[in-house]
Amino acid sequence: MKKYLITGGAGFIGYHLANRLKNKNNKIYILDLKKKINKKKHQFKHCELIVGDISKKSTFNKLKKKFDTIFHLAAKTSTQVAELHPGDCLNTNVLGTLNLFQWAKIYKPKRIIFTSSMAVYGKNADSAKEDQKCKPSSIYGISKLSGEKILIKLRDINIQIIIMRLFNVYGPKQDFSNLKQGMLSIYLSQIFKKHRVKITGSLKRYRDFIFIDDVIDALTLNLPRKNSGIFNVGSGKPTKVYNLIRLIFSTLKIRISKNSIIQLKPHAGDTWGSFGNINKLKKYKWKPKFSLVKGLKKTILDLKTSKI
Repeated sequence: MKKYLITGGAGFIGYHLANRLKNKNNKIYILDLKKKINKKKHQFKHCELIVGDISKKSTFNKLKKKFDTIFHLAAKTSTQVAELHPGDCLNTNVLGTLNLFQWAKIYKPKRIIFTSSMAVYGKNADSAKEDQKCKPSSIYGISKLSGEKILIKLRDINIQIIIMRLFNVYGPKQDFSNLKQGMLSIYLSQIFKKHRVKITGSLKRYRDFIFIDDVIDALTLNLPRKNSGIFNVGSGKPTKVYNLIRLIFSTLKIRISKNSIIQLKPHAGDTWGSFGNINKLKKYKWKPKFSLVKGLKKTILDLKTSKI
């Protein structure tokens, strides 16, 4: 029986990952904050739930187990919120990862898969490649790059470290009520409810949108132990904000007018544009299966049944 630990497992990506790993031969442990566990525990009946905050060293005293794989997803993930409350971001993303690092040195899991971010590239993120110099322009990006550097040190004691730099992930079960995290879900929620959308920054900005099922495919790739490394997980294609807005209106069958888009000032730390070079991960027979059109349709079906 294989044992998996998912930190931050009660979140959007963790939910889909736990369902993918669900198997009679797997034992899945979810570590997350009490409020998230209590809210979502009905969705994780096949998992063992552990309440804890990774920024507190005492949390890891509850993990006196040997794990085959740890998926380190726990993080503060909003760039905008991180600029307003940098201490909260650094406590979770850096101190929390350091606590995991110190625990791993004792219990030695076989491998750790860390969900990093395209934010580590900063403003130089056009067809970003894993081996280019990272120059994060936001507190969030700095925190994620710090987490990478901390965990990479565990290779010295023969723990496989796989870093997945995620681009803009979207899909069913995303938190459509959270208007500070997830560009596509923020816009989709506003347009669905109010038939108009507020945009912070230029409509010419662009992002790389990747559907959740494709992300889970990447996280669960059975990479050989010698293939510790850093991998981009994205579509490899830039989509302008304006084109995304038009696509959402069209897919929802809502008429777009000159009053449908309200432009606001950009927030600190926001990147103008980013998309990833995904050739490295493609060598391991992974590639995105969902186009933005197909993924958006599946996301909208879920939105229509969600309470937001």
